[in-house]
Amino acid sequence: MKNVGLTISGKRYEIRLEDDFADFINRDLKEAGVELHKDNAPDKLLKAYLRLAKQATSYEEEIELLIETLEGL
Repeated sequence: MKNVGLTISGKRYEIRLEDDFADFINRDLKEAGVELHKDNAPDKLLKAYLRLAKQATSYEEEIELLIETLEGL
C-alpha cells in the first residue's frame, strides 16, 4: 500500500491505495498538470477527472466496436 496525496486550496488530502493503482494515479495526476507537492486550484482536479472520463468513454466505444466485430465473425 502507498499513500497518494495532493493539496487543493490549502487543504491536504491523502489516501492509501494498492501499489500499482497508486503509481497509476500519481502518474496520471502529474500528466494532467496536478502538482503532488504544491497547492492546486480545484479546476486542476476537475480537468484531471474530465481527462480520465474522456479516456473511459473512448475505451467503452472501442470495446463495443470489438464486440460487434467479434459477433460478426
